[in-house]
Amino acid sequence: MSLLETGVVMKKLNNRGLSIVEIVVTFAIVMAIISGLLAIIMNYRQKAETSFSELELETIRNTLTKTIQDDILNFGISEINYGGSCMSSTSSSRFSTCANLVFKNGTEKILAVSKIDQDNRSSIENKYIFYDDEKYVFKDNLPQNIPAGRHAYDFQTIFISTENFLSSDSTVLSDGTSIKIYSIDIAIEHIEYEQDFGLHIVATDFDLLTANAMRNEFSYTGSSQEFTALADGTYQIELWGASGGNQGPYVGGKGAYTSGYIALKKNEKLYIYVGGSGNREENAGYNGGGEIAPGNEKYGAIGGGATDVRLVDGTWDDFNGLKSRIMVAAGGGGANYRNVTSEEESKLYGSGHGGSGGGLIGYDGESESFQDTHGADYKSANFHAIGGGGTQVLGGTKKGYNNDLELLSSAITGGFGKGTNPEQSAGGGGWYTGSQSSSGGAGGGSSYISGHLGCRAVNQNSVINSISHKANSEYDSYIFSNTLMIDGEGYVWNSITKPTQKQTMPNNVITTIEGGNVGDGYARITYLGL
Repeated sequence: MSLLETGVVMKKLNNRGLSIVEIVVTFAIVMAIISGLLAIIMNYRQKAETSFSELELETIRNTLTKTIQDDILNFGISEINYGGSCMSSTSSSRFSTCANLVFKNGTEKILAVSKIDQDNRSSIENKYIFYDDEKYVFKDNLPQNIPAGRHAYDFQTIFISTENFLSSDSTVLSDGTSIKIYSIDIAIEHIEYEQDFGLHIVATDFDLLTANAMRNEFSYTGSSQEFTALADGTYQIELWGASGGNQGPYVGGKGAYTSGYIALKKNEKLYIYVGGSGNREENAGYNGGGEIAPGNEKYGAIGGGATDVRLVDGTWDDFNGLKSRIMVAAGGGGANYRNVTSEEESKLYGSGHGGSGGGLIGYDGESESFQDTHGADYKSANFHAIGGGGTQVLGGTKKGYNNDLELLSSAITGGFGKGTNPEQSAGGGGWYTGSQSSSGGAGGGSSYISGHLGCRAVNQNSVINSISHKANSEYDSYIFSNTLMIDGEGYVWNSITKPTQKQTMPNNVITTIEGGNVGDGYARITYLGL
């Protein structure tokens, strides 16, 4: 057979005009594409798994920190030591390190880190933090079959360090009182989680809740207030947002609460803006509570102002100041009540309560649809609108409905720190404000804590008409630990998911905090120790 004949046979082996060489090349190209796609899919899967692991770690950290912090605030620390139950043979066999928290009511609770078997790290029993008879387990997904010659710790993704587990110091207050300060640190690290992470608990044997010498209080003034750190150390900052205004039988939304620990240097300055209630006669809604459009005062109420802490001083609505906020407690939205002129109109459309100040998301206002006897010829018989709550990246949305609750219209009228377009009832102040409303309650604002899970910081290169965001915090030097965020309905926000757990706000002795803050806002900064 000639070379020409051989070529013809190869050309037509597949009866479609492709040679074997072309088939092999085509197959190789297809396999390369498939391999590339698989690599992309696996990469996204790995990132998703890492993000989920980080979320689990942060949830455990936040839950555990809050539990310990609540015990310290409620019972008071008498001493923290390595003795007591931690010295028992049972504890020494279970824990790599252990501390006894002795409270002023005489109870003791163990805080410990489990012993980790280097050759059995996949066991959930071998990787946990123990507090008050409860295990907080870290799940490390290791391969089921460890290759010969390798160890489980070669595949470890979560590390727990107790190198500086317990330390203590002493100091003397300005009134001569000697106090002891304890610090507990448990470093937690995920192999693909770049941020510093872990538990940081600061406590003292001094009663901080009644220590006026170490506490600064900030009530409503209608202007900024300056705070100067008197010493290096850790400070707890607490904020209460203001409530929205009432109208007729309908009430404004309640204010939110935020708290966290932060390290400050001596003479470092912060600027405090305390929100005004929507019920104030003068300067109502100061610091972000929305305004009422002229002529609508008989229908709606002003929103409650947010309470916040900033790095930049100035007027409350200065954009550079709003960008510099490191903590915000949201205000509640104003209520709405269509005026009643006769018994016939005793049930009118669009009246409703204001939405409460939120955690990561503010609450929507409420509205009652048209219910009177005028019939369909009444100009607004089949329309009512509510104000939506602010979020981490957008202001609240005004939403219009008919009586079948079908959405007829929507428009974003809340904004970053301040709203737009005054109307009948006004939105609450916040990181982003709630929306105003034309015939219903207005929305509550959203809260923010630098470093809190789910919060979205604003990039400092943002301008008024072009705001961009990033996760958690813009300031590396101003990230809070031991954070607590309680919305105006009393729910605790530990993550980006809708909360189900309630907690009573700490009492500030000035306002009413049952189920949410009512009245003006408030702020408190307490020195915790070195």
